[in-house]
Amino acid sequence: MRPKTDRRRPGPARDPAGAAPFLDDGARHAAAGRLAEAASAYERAEAADPQDFRAPFSLATIDLQLGRPSRALPRLRRAAGLKPDLFDAQHNLGAVAQTLELWDDAAAAYQAALGLRPEALETRRNLAIVLTILGRTDEALDQHRRLAGDAATRPWALTRIALLQPAAISDHDLGDLRLAADDPQADQAARAGFQFAIGEVLERRGDDATAFGAFSAGNRLKRETFAAAGLDLGKLVDAHAAAARAVMAHFTAERLRRQDQGLATAAPIFIVGMPRSGSTLLEQILASLPDVIALGETAVLPRLLEGGFAADKAETRAIARRYLEAMRDRGWRGVGRFVDKTLENYLHVGAIAGMFPKAVIVHAVRDPVDTCLSCYRQLFASGAETLYDLADIGAEYVTYRRVMEHWREALPGRVIDVNHEALVADPERQIRWLVTEACKLGWNDAALRFHEAAGPVRTASSGQVRQPIFTTSVARWRRYEAQLAPLFAALGPYAPQP
Repeated sequence: MRPKTDRRRPGPARDPAGAAPFLDDGARHAAAGRLAEAASAYERAEAADPQDFRAPFSLATIDLQLGRPSRALPRLRRAAGLKPDLFDAQHNLGAVAQTLELWDDAAAAYQAALGLRPEALETRRNLAIVLTILGRTDEALDQHRRLAGDAATRPWALTRIALLQPAAISDHDLGDLRLAADDPQADQAARAGFQFAIGEVLERRGDDATAFGAFSAGNRLKRETFAAAGLDLGKLVDAHAAAARAVMAHFTAERLRRQDQGLATAAPIFIVGMPRSGSTLLEQILASLPDVIALGETAVLPRLLEGGFAADKAETRAIARRYLEAMRDRGWRGVGRFVDKTLENYLHVGAIAGMFPKAVIVHAVRDPVDTCLSCYRQLFASGAETLYDLADIGAEYVTYRRVMEHWREALPGRVIDVNHEALVADPERQIRWLVTEACKLGWNDAALRFHEAAGPVRTASSGQVRQPIFTTSVARWRRYEAQLAPLFAALGPYAPQP
């Protein structure tokens, strides 16, 4: 999503009010790195000739250099409106809208940019990503296929196609992915992605043993990138366990019984749990309702609690208000309900119970081995550093389950478990229960047609939740049982019993 800069010298423009000198001043200051002076000059140019696209475009460029996409957005809209044939304005408008998660706006701007410059690979790649998030899968696949036709983007595009529709990967495509994955000159992280894609394709074809080998190779390559960056994954697993112990020690049952400090709103619906536990499916079901908005994995609450837990009623309410304000910034209008699917909030159930005593806390529960295997099969977009080794994944799962058991004892009835296998086995009954009883929402048949709902899905499950509920992922681990001994050992009491 890199912004484009128009390096061509602008041609003569209508400049009756004398904007040209200010534009020249702005360009000199910008070239010298004096951005404040450059912005001042460009603002004077814009005032001198409001119909000249160059001033708002240049001001937006400065905003992007200073990390201010929200300020750049209206300026890029204005520049693109004044000069619709300026590729850089359209591309940058798409990039800024994508950063701000204005997905429809991003798609429209990227499409306009490609209309001006069809050969722009970066623009087409960004458009393919945005279309995937929007659930416009056929259009996304078309863009990926176009990218697969160019040698520079072919391996990346085939990787995305494999995740979206593994059956669409031909033998020739698979051969090219294998060549890219085995190329020692290729970027290590990219090679990891190729291996995960190969695993998806082979698994779909029923070649489980070879598929597991590809997943293992992808995980190994990914771990090597962390090691090269100086990250000690063993220490990180231990740190996560220590953080969990600290949370449980702080939020004792006695402390939680005395807690009556928060805001009265019932607007938030928190979905917590382990990655790959069916949480995106729950989010999509709820988001299909007209009075619910899904805000994705916001990570807002963990950031607000980085400095420690609230000490008194006033601080608790202040944090709660800051949280709600952040949700407004992300699209909640202050009415109706919203879903926050930040899974690591399982650590913060005690804080949530204090801040929002009427909020719903939904716990996505899935078979332990299926959950952990699904993590192992997944190349995460970012973070999740400890989920690329079977033993580490098992250790993280144990930590998470111990915390959830603590909340069950310390806050009886406060967290609502939603079992993935039960949902898959009896979708209509479980969905009705989730909507009307668990979340106290009015019923709407749209919840049963969740896969048809518009709206962005930002996670790795974006392809799955655009389909009706299917059962093929239940007990998938039995296909790989012979290779899962390290996971079983790490899971301890959560491992399958003989």
